Amino acid sequence: MSTPFKQFTSPAGQAPKDYNKLGLENQLPQFETDWNNDVTGWTEAAIIGNPWSGLYDAPRSGYYNPLVEGYGPDTPPAITWQPFPNRLWTFFYNNGTAVIPQLGGKAMTLQQVMELTDNGQITINDTLYSLYDPDKKGTLLQLPVTRCPSIDWQGKYKDFSPSGPRGWLDEYCEWSIVRDANGDMRKITFTSENPAYFLAMWRIDPNAVLGLYRDYIDPAVQLEDLYLRYTADCPTGKAGDPVIDPTTGQPAYDTVNKWNAGTACTPGQFGGAMHLTSGPNTLSAEVYLAAAATIMRPLSSSQSPQSLICCAQYGQNYRNSDPHIGFAANGVAVENRISLTNPIALYLQQPTNFSAWKGPQGQDVSQYWRITRGTAKSAVNGSDQILQAVFEVPASAGFSINDITINGQAVDYVWVIAQQLLVGLSVTATPISSTPPSSPCVQDRVNGLQPWPVQLLPLDLFYGQSPTDLPAWLAQGTRNPFALVVQGADLKTTAATARIQFSNPGVTAQVTQFLPDASAIPGQTNSGGTQGYIMTITVAPNAAPGLVTVRALNPGEADNVSAADHPWESGLALVPST
Repeated sequence: MSTPFKQFTSPAGQAPKDYNKLGLENQLPQFETDWNNDVTGWTEAAIIGNPWSGLYDAPRSGYYNPLVEGYGPDTPPAITWQPFPNRLWTFFYNNGTAVIPQLGGKAMTLQQVMELTDNGQITINDTLYSLYDPDKKGTLLQLPVTRCPSIDWQGKYKDFSPSGPRGWLDEYCEWSIVRDANGDMRKITFTSENPAYFLAMWRIDPNAVLGLYRDYIDPAVQLEDLYLRYTADCPTGKAGDPVIDPTTGQPAYDTVNKWNAGTACTPGQFGGAMHLTSGPNTLSAEVYLAAAATIMRPLSSSQSPQSLICCAQYGQNYRNSDPHIGFAANGVAVENRISLTNPIALYLQQPTNFSAWKGPQGQDVSQYWRITRGTAKSAVNGSDQILQAVFEVPASAGFSINDITINGQAVDYVWVIAQQLLVGLSVTATPISSTPPSSPCVQDRVNGLQPWPVQLLPLDLFYGQSPTDLPAWLAQGTRNPFALVVQGADLKTTAATARIQFSNPGVTAQVTQFLPDASAIPGQTNSGGTQGYIMTITVAPNAAPGLVTVRALNPGEADNVSAADHPWESGLALVPST
């Protein structure tokens, strides 16, 4: 028996609180409409899967859209995992067995890995090693290339990814640290909140996002600090200039601005953790992974999280999150169809045992932990829906976070606290009468390869390297340049032979350039080969509002190829209501 469902709501029901706090209640209806469209698009795309460039990854009929079918009757306990970055533990420590070429084949110590996690870099034997090194000041650490069925420590290595000033915090939880003059930790801000929420809010009114930054990060934040800016001269702008979004007429939002970048924070100057920034830490990726995990795989490939993720190829192996999420969701999908529980988000959970947290004289320190965004015990299954939390010990306490112990271990690194935390998501299940048949492991398609659309965005944002995963706004009566990023396009495609089609007859595209090599895709961590179509999209004044599906045809395909022979992708475009 399903429960009718009409609208996806904001994570932890935060939007009404935010807009009321900001005094912008009149903007809430548009945000809620936009958010519902965003999540609907991601849901539809997740169910479609990848029939274009992969085999045995579509469709995901074990995942349902609650707007169409209603929600099922059962919401089991949340799927949870620890937020410390397990890939750092695995690739650089692994109980002393990791092989790091830059260290002469030796492993780091656990303490060194904890220091690396807090800072993104570490000096060993007078050499600076980094996880993110855009200025090339040190040695960028590397990872083994072959990680399935297990790690090949003696094989090839490649530069660490995901990149970014907090890229290594890829467990859907990131943090920022304020230290005092002695270098001791005073405040740690944890966030599991997705960037799409802020991107969606910014498209309506950048000042709303500014207000949240001033409330939750620092009153010194200026609107210009949040502008996305070009990092190099390009066809749409010069280095340092704001990236203007032609669909809004406003500068675009920089998700990794100076107040939301890195793990170090100096109040009044820079740093903070407003929302997630690491490439894989997106809500669209979470939905996509959950749907991918519903496909049954051969029994021999379903015995462990590692074997299943190697077979199904969702997410990134050796994370605490993706392999565990997929394995747990797959287990539920044996006897159920599933959908992520509304409100869909990644949620921090309260520390598991505050009684083990002690001040230097054994005092209780639980009062220094506070939930700043989201709520505790508010989910239908009783789990927490925390988006942001702060652990802060004021100077008046007479001690710092470093003087605290947890289970007798000094909190010299955030890792010690992260071991006491969990991040979680929930699914709602609809029982089925029999287990779905299994599919072979995912493979790259060789014959019949078609372009897989993965990101559509205004051309300015493409060159500005925006990580947005929101559907592009195609407003009625407009004509603007866009870029469609795909995987698997025929590299012999030209502007003359390229064709982009939209399901809405009021939306048409004229390709002006084909790029055989385009930028990486939000939500992916392997920066796989992508291609791009530069085009002008024209939207008729009477184009029907709503989500629009899209497909990119190979040069040899017929214009009227059926949807069965060349499927349409969802979640990338929207004609907004006026």
